[in-house]
Amino acid sequence: MLLVDLFEYATTPCSWRARSMGFLRSSLEVQSRYRRCRRAWEPHLARTRQAILDAAALAPGRRTAVIMGAGLLHDVPLAELSVMFREVLLVDLVFPWSSRFAAARFPNVRCQTADVTETLHALPRAAADAANPLPSSAPTGFLDHPTLDFTVSLNLLSQLPVIPARCLQRRRPGEREAWSRQLQHAHLDYLHRLPGHTALITDIAGLHRDRTGATTHEWDNLHGLSLPAPSETWEWALAPAPEADADLDHIVRVSAYLDWKSAPRSPAA
Repeated sequence: MLLVDLFEYATTPCSWRARSMGFLRSSLEVQSRYRRCRRAWEPHLARTRQAILDAAALAPGRRTAVIMGAGLLHDVPLAELSVMFREVLLVDLVFPWSSRFAAARFPNVRCQTADVTETLHALPRAAADAANPLPSSAPTGFLDHPTLDFTVSLNLLSQLPVIPARCLQRRRPGEREAWSRQLQHAHLDYLHRLPGHTALITDIAGLHRDRTGATTHEWDNLHGLSLPAPSETWEWALAPAPEADADLDHIVRVSAYLDWKSAPRSPAA
């Protein structure tokens, strides 16, 4: 870590659980990569910000907007949302100082730390003893919010199981895949159940591309989860060479659903 990262790691307000499980470290690593790859990321960030605004324009009212996965704020059109809505709630497990300072500029914007899966409190005990069932995600946060008009799940869906599943690697490796799928299914169902308008922006796949432009390897980021056709899609140059590999670009495919509730629901979700 750079000195600035070490300072943030030591001083960022963060729950013990988020710190011990690695969420804070992961957030700072993404922040560092953003500083190195900012130019390559900007097309993705611009597309994401515009997709959020396009989805927000479909909301039935202008009272409360909730942005889930807002943590670093690079892809959040914060100034525009603060004008559009009476209240903007930024939801994530970790908010670095840069995000806290940015949010503080707007009197109607608030950072709210939360686990949107509502499983992390029970995961360490279940991971330590196979006799304990793994927690099943069935989130209820914001379901009874009286003024919620707009929610977006922002580049979050594929990441929900990544860090928690590491807790299962040693003692319950055979259950990781099914548990990861359950988290993601539950999140999609949650977006259907929330009041107001909901939107989903998520990476769906990753690939390696060599210097000739040929794809050398491709993988699924959603554990086999099948999604309907998106409103729009684009590529994110997550780690252009030589960021992660001297000769390969790491590309992520992103799908945006501007009106998630109108998307066909698969039986499994």
